[in-house]
Formats: sequence, structure tokens, C-alpha cells
Amino acid sequence: MRLHRLFIFFTLLFSNSLIAQIDNILVTKNVEDIRLQIEALDDSKVEEIISLSNILYKIAFENEDPKGMIDALTYLSIANLNSGNNNLAIEYLQNASDIAFKGKLKDENILITNLIGNHYFDIEEYDKSSAAYSKALSMAEAINKPSYVSVIKTNLAFIKLRTGDYRTALKELKASEDELLTNPYGRTPKRVNTGIMLFNARISEAYIKLNLLDSALYANDKGLSYTKKIKVDNVHIDLLMHRGIIFKNKKDYANALLFLNQAKDLCYEANDIIFLGKILNLIGECKLELEKYTEAIDILSESQEILTKKYSNSDEISKCYKLLGQAYKKNGDLEKSNLYYEKHILSLSKLNNKKSLASRKVQDITLSDFKNEINTLENQKQQQKNRLTYSQIGLLIVGIGLIMVVLFFQKAKKKNKTKFEALLAKIEIQENENAASIQVNDKVINSSIIDTKDVVLESQSKELEISDELYEQILIGLEKIESQEYYLKTECNLYNVAKKINTNTSYLSKVINAHFGKNFNTYINDLRINYAIVRLKNESKFRSYSIKSIAEEVGYKSADSFTKYFKIHTGLLPSFYIKQLKSKSPS
Repeated sequence: MRLHRLFIFFTLLFSNSLIAQIDNILVTKNVEDIRLQIEALDDSKVEEIISLSNILYKIAFENEDPKGMIDALTYLSIANLNSGNNNLAIEYLQNASDIAFKGKLKDENILITNLIGNHYFDIEEYDKSSAAYSKALSMAEAINKPSYVSVIKTNLAFIKLRTGDYRTALKELKASEDELLTNPYGRTPKRVNTGIMLFNARISEAYIKLNLLDSALYANDKGLSYTKKIKVDNVHIDLLMHRGIIFKNKKDYANALLFLNQAKDLCYEANDIIFLGKILNLIGECKLELEKYTEAIDILSESQEILTKKYSNSDEISKCYKLLGQAYKKNGDLEKSNLYYEKHILSLSKLNNKKSLASRKVQDITLSDFKNEINTLENQKQQQKNRLTYSQIGLLIVGIGLIMVVLFFQKAKKKNKTKFEALLAKIEIQENENAASIQVNDKVINSSIIDTKDVVLESQSKELEISDELYEQILIGLEKIESQEYYLKTECNLYNVAKKINTNTSYLSKVINAHFGKNFNTYINDLRINYAIVRLKNESKFRSYSIKSIAEEVGYKSADSFTKYFKIHTGLLPSFYIKQLKSKSPS
């Protein structure tokens, strides 16, 4: 979410169409008057902020004042951020960064780069966000600015929170709060109080992710107590929203709706739509649990309208489609339910293609489950249409269908047995050749058993732009990751692997693309599935585990994810593979 803007200077934008209309105002206003007027305005007064910021930019441009231009661009960036124009907001900041670099304004460049990271964080592009924060941190450390270093390290903790490293994020956020209280680096009491509110909002979120709901409620109480001292609408909204989530997770839907509706009302009052789509989704989810399906549809339709206009790449639009599919199904409208399940699948595919690798960790969802749901809905619709007038034909079709299903499964079973024998033969050949790259319980696995190549690679650049020394260093690091079996941990993602081998996500991704001919996720999935098929073959005890336990052993957070990738890489379901192994070796 967009709470990071509380850690940076105000600023931003330039619009030629408005400048012609405001020349007369310049006669009566000086720079300081305009600046004070902008800072006195509520964030909801977007048009007024943009108008005054354009005046400020014009004056600074004519006076060749780079700091003034940077301030104006920053004001305009935040105004566009509040109105949902994310790409424009980032573009303005990049222009401001260019001005700061050319003018050798190091402090301003650090703050702008940090703000760019905030904006990328807001639109869930965590790799770009992390890169911007790392750049800002290097610049801050180079000129020995401990106050800047403190803020940027906190932002990096936010990245960990959103990419699944909840415990580390929680520890670092608590440390940041303690540091703010003991050494505020000259911040005003208002900024210190705002920081404490923000820290407790994020600490509460971390506890929710860890399902420690009472601890989450305690942190949330602490954050909300500061809303009586200072007015910061977006943090207040965030705290109310997460309080609603806490009660929703406790299945106390009455209290959940109480706080979520308060958050929604404050969004409208403050003209802040950043959280609104997510809040409406949460309200719709509560209505579904309470079996108020028509109300849920109304709320979720409002959410859909907001999200498709302003945040079409967000996870929330996909969630909205899924909830609408469920609501229409419960309400008996199978046609619309089918429509929204299809939209849900399409939006997930789009997100998986466009989202940064770090944020994909947050959404490890099996698309096939929802395709099966659509097929079920289609069957239900057909049955409803034919039940009265074609019941006899329907019975005949069902009979024929059952015969076809039996024949289909017999054929599929035979085909799967052929695949199983081929896979087993391949494993045994590799073991006999002793061409090992990974070992499981003294049994040899060669990565060529499963060696997937991606047609479309993440890095589109034909030139690596990486030194041979760094290339080799990254490959050595990957060998250690493989030998230490780090890929079997659930927290194994691009960001954490890059950190472990002392490089950045961009270089790591490029080397994997160039050396292995595959993307990072494919590389990790190949390692996991290779490990699973060999260990299952050679270890009878492992074959007795549940699919969920096997999935967790090899690094997946759910049985569905493991099943999906096992099927993709081997052509077999893990349950079938295990059953065939047991039939060959009953002991």
C-alpha cells in the first residue's frame, strides 16, 4: 500500500495546458506562499494541489531553480498517486531524479530514489522496489546519512513482509520502532507519532500473516491510539482495515464489518481510493460468509468498477472476480458465475506474466482448480436447461457419458503407466551413469531427469552486461544453494537467493536465463521435482507421507501447488506415481 510516502519530502508535476491558465495568479503569489498553501491542503484536494504545483514548477523553471522544480514534481507525484495515476507518478519522480543528479543534489536524489521504491512497492513490483531502495541505501551510506539509512532499511523490511519473510520483517520493524523512539534524528513530534502509527500498522499486518491474532490486535490498538493525537488519513484507514481483517479471521463478522465500513467511509471522506478496492473485497467476503449473497454482489461490483479503472494489475482485481464467481454461484446465477471464474483465471495468468518475481511468491495459486470449477458450472447450467424437457435424453447421455469416462480413464491409466515406466527408466539410467549434481540419501539425481526450458525468458536483453568473474561467482553461489538444498525451503525466492549469494535479482535472473535456458521459478521447480521423484523412488518411508507433507518437505506451501508442478514436469499426478512405486515395491 501507499503508506511509504510518509517517509519522504512532498513534491511534483508540470502540465503545459494548465500553465497558460495560471499566469495571472503568479503576479500575486510568491514561492513560499504557494508552498505553504500546498502543505496546508488535505491530500484529498488533488486538483488544487496539482494546480498550485504547476505554478510552483513554472516559477522554478523560469528561475533555473532545480530544488524548486524537484519540489514541484514531488508534490505532483503524490497528487497523482492519490488519484490512482501510478505510472505518471513514477515518471515525474524519474524526471526529478534526473534534475537532482545533474545538479549534484545528493540528498534530494536519495529521497526521490526512495520514493520511487515506495511507488513500485504500491503497485506490487517488489523487485523494482527493492532495486530502488538498494540504490538509495548505497547513496545514503556513501554520504553518511544515518537518518536516511534508517528509513530505507525500514522500507526493505516492508518488502520482506510482502514477500513472505514475516518473522524477519516483524523483528526488523520492532527494531525500527525502538530506534525511532530512542533516536528520532531531529524529526518533529508529528513525524515521530506518524512513524509509530505506521510501524504498528505493519507490525499488526505481520502478526496477522503469522496468525497471531491477539498480538495483531494489540499492535493495532497501539496504532489506533495515535489517531487521537494526529490526523493521517491513509494510516488511519489502513489500521481500521487490518482491524477488520483480524475480526474476519476470528470469524467475528459483525465486528469485522463494523471496522471495514469505518475504513470505507473514511476513504470516501478523505477522497483516498488507494485502499478502497481491497476494503470492498473484504466486506464482500464477509457478506458471503454471512450468506448475504445479493449484498455481496453489490459491494463486489462497486469494487470491480474501482479496481478496473485504477488498479487493473493488482491482486485485488483477481480476488474480486473470484468472489463474484462464488457469490453468483451461491445466488443461483451460474452463467455469471462462470463468466467471473473465467475472468479470474485470465487475470491470474496476466498477473503471473507481468508481476515481478518476488511478488509471485505471494500468489502461488493453482489455475486448474478454477478451470475444473468452470467445467462443473457448465455442466450444472446444461442440466438446469434440460431437466424438465429432456430428462430421458439426459439419462441416456449420462449413461453414454459414464461409459466414455470409464474408457477414457482406462486409456489415461495405460498412458500414465507408460509415462511412469519411461520416467523410472530415465532415473535408473542416470543413477547407473552416476552423473550426479544433487544427492538425496546417497541416491544420485541428475538435473537432466527434469530439465525444462522456457521459450520466453524474463531477461529480454541479448547482452548479459555481466563480467565473467561475476558470472562465475553467481554460478558457484547457485551450486552452493543446490548442495545445501536451500531450494527445499518455502522462503526460497529470487530476492532471498540473490541475497544469499551476494548479488542482485537482475543479475541472478540473467545468469539463470543464459546458463540454464530457463527462468528462476522454472529452475527452482525443476530442482524440487527432481528431488521429489528420486527420494520417492528410493525411500519407502517418504512414500507413506501425505501429499501435503511431501509438498512441505520439498518447499511448497500447499499440496495443490506441488501437485500442479509435479504434473507439469512429469505428466503424472504424484499420487499415481507413488501408487505405482508401491506396486513395484510393496514394502
